[in-house]
Amino acid sequence: MQKEVQFKYNIISQGLAQGELTIRNHTVPFEITNISNPLFDLLKGMVSLINEPSHLWDEQNICWIDWYNDSSGYKWVLSTLDGKSLHIRLDYLEDIFNEADANTVINSVCNFHHFYQEVVQELDRLIKNMGLLNYEQLWQKDAFPLTYFLILKKHLIELGKWEAHLPETTNFSDELDILQS
Repeated sequence: MQKEVQFKYNIISQGLAQGELTIRNHTVPFEITNISNPLFDLLKGMVSLINEPSHLWDEQNICWIDWYNDSSGYKWVLSTLDGKSLHIRLDYLEDIFNEADANTVINSVCNFHHFYQEVVQELDRLIKNMGLLNYEQLWQKDAFPLTYFLILKKHLIELGKWEAHLPETTNFSDELDILQS
């Protein structure tokens, strides 16, 4: 059985990341550069939907996230009316200065926590395989947005959607050893 949401993200070379977002059977590949801080913006937006639950006051809870790749980019619009379902619209911009010609590549609804779990799980894999120090050296602009990542991971743990376990030796545990020494 295929997951409702799939998110993949990898830094493939200095300042360049590739990945894809799949909702149901619709997949959108993306390539972004370190012109922006895409993971920081995505995780901060996701945290805002939890920490500022406008949907509890019968208002739309929404965030906008911009990702860039040289002259093109993506505009994410995440919103929820009930905190259970998440509306995701992903627009591709051939010209980042002309949003009028945006092409909507995903306009779908999925389970709020399935999306969160998929993003956090993928980024957990990324930092455990790559390490926080290697991330910053390879991305060459910003550090990994650890605070927002941990807020989201804690949220999933509290909901019982994430089971904490200790991995075998990894770059991440090596970095923790460096911090403790």
